[in-house]
Amino acid sequence: MRDRAIGKAALFVTGAACAMGCATQRGLIDRSASAGVSPCTFWPPPHSTSLALTASASSTMEAGLAGAARRIALELAQAGYPEPRWYPIGLEYRHGFAATTRLEAVNGDGSPKSKSERWSSLYPDGAGLRWLTFARTMPLPHAGRYRVFLIAATDLPLASSAVAPIWNEDTVMDGPGVDPQESLPSAAGSRDLSGYRISVYVYEYDRQQDRAQGQFREREPESSATAQLHAAGLAHLAASPFADTR
Repeated sequence: MRDRAIGKAALFVTGAACAMGCATQRGLIDRSASAGVSPCTFWPPPHSTSLALTASASSTMEAGLAGAARRIALELAQAGYPEPRWYPIGLEYRHGFAATTRLEAVNGDGSPKSKSERWSSLYPDGAGLRWLTFARTMPLPHAGRYRVFLIAATDLPLASSAVAPIWNEDTVMDGPGVDPQESLPSAAGSRDLSGYRISVYVYEYDRQQDRAQGQFREREPESSATAQLHAAGLAHLAASPFADTR
């Protein structure tokens, strides 16, 4: 148990150092449109098909950041989502955390397929942020619909905001995916969380019967983020109810 704790602590330190390196190099990376794509990922998350947000900030974070992470992990596990991938938002989780689910096959109503059809060996882990950013055409095992959830607890503006901060140590999201339930710094306990909310970004994909590749769905008017949460059994990720924002 002690070795495991030490290992997780070392992993967290490594991730923080890696993220700091990304942040300090941003000026060299992002000086022009021709400079190439940054190897780091920053808040806000990649553009999603739909987005839901908790209606109330105060009741959402009554148990603190670690409590919110525990609730999200429990709700995901109960709904059948194995081992989400966790990300810091800002160095040392200074602006919260995010978690992504594994790509899953879903029915027309948004409910998950049976276990034998739900998961594919092509995508064995929680989705990576860079994959969510660039995967607009991708291999999918069968014709049908697919989905990824990104769940974030943060006080930073959403992607739809014109003032969303980018490219600094407050917004970097790179790291080894340390579980925030075990590695959130003790300072988080005294942090002002009045501006924090839980947001859920839903990424939807489909593959047509006559196509070899799947496609990202930019918009799905008949399938809101809140409807997806209810269909997936994830309507209670936060104490406050969710509302669609787009």
